Amino acid sequence: MIDIPGMDQLLDENYMAYYDIVRDQVESLLTNTVRERRLDYQRLQRVVIVIIDKLAADGAKAFSQIHNMERQGDYIFHHSLNVGIMAALMGTWMGWPEWQSRQLVAAGLLHDIGKLTIDKNLMNKTGKLKPEEFAIIKRHPEFGARLLQEVGVEISDVISGVAQHHERCDGSGYPAGLGKESISVFARILAFLDIYDAMASNRVYASKKSPFEAFAVMGDDMKAGRLDPEFAVQFMKNTSRALVGTWVELSNGERGRIVYIPESRIAAMPMVQTIYDKFVDLENRKDITVKSIMTARELLTQ
Repeated sequence: MIDIPGMDQLLDENYMAYYDIVRDQVESLLTNTVRERRLDYQRLQRVVIVIIDKLAADGAKAFSQIHNMERQGDYIFHHSLNVGIMAALMGTWMGWPEWQSRQLVAAGLLHDIGKLTIDKNLMNKTGKLKPEEFAIIKRHPEFGARLLQEVGVEISDVISGVAQHHERCDGSGYPAGLGKESISVFARILAFLDIYDAMASNRVYASKKSPFEAFAVMGDDMKAGRLDPEFAVQFMKNTSRALVGTWVELSNGERGRIVYIPESRIAAMPMVQTIYDKFVDLENRKDITVKSIMTARELLTQ
């Protein structure tokens, strides 16, 4: 076997197992809140602390999990946990006090809870939605915020984050069509975390994208005035730093480790060192792209 340095930065089995345990906790927490119309706040706080202390402690492993997991079961619970993990990373990157980071993580975990109040047949429909069906789904932020108020959540940032995470700074979002000045900080952050994780997963209507493909889409949204660059740029730059050391598969079939990502622009492409010690500068090699982030298991078995 080839001696591969930097294996410690790859996603390991222990991290994946821990993730699965927390995902189950998130599923139980969200479903019980909807079914019983009661939020176990202490349980929520325990999950938030575990996310901050364990799952968000290593950015490279966190993003490797987000891009590589087998999303078995209901997508919403994986998605909610991933947004919570990225929210924890954002809190750290922005230097927020712990109490504020915890609130942002809680908002991330709860942001899509309104979808659990909508008929499952509609939420799981694979064909084209009728206009009236899409109109119902677009109200899930409103449904979620109303539910949280009903169960006694009094933190205004959490409520607004849930209610407004599909609003856009240019007024093109939903359900209220708010402009930037009316959208809370939590909601402006959750907006791009929600987008990023959606692009990192395989969906009925779109295959998953690499981090750099996601950055390109987010960059376009910033240029168009939809996403808040104050926070989105910080997310993209810090995510790029977290990805240094991560192993990837390239579109030409080669495998390598990201060793450098220039910070001169937000959508910069990485320098990759292959397992045969060849350097590939994807800034200049436009014919090659990052196909996917790799796990330790994939690297060792291929």
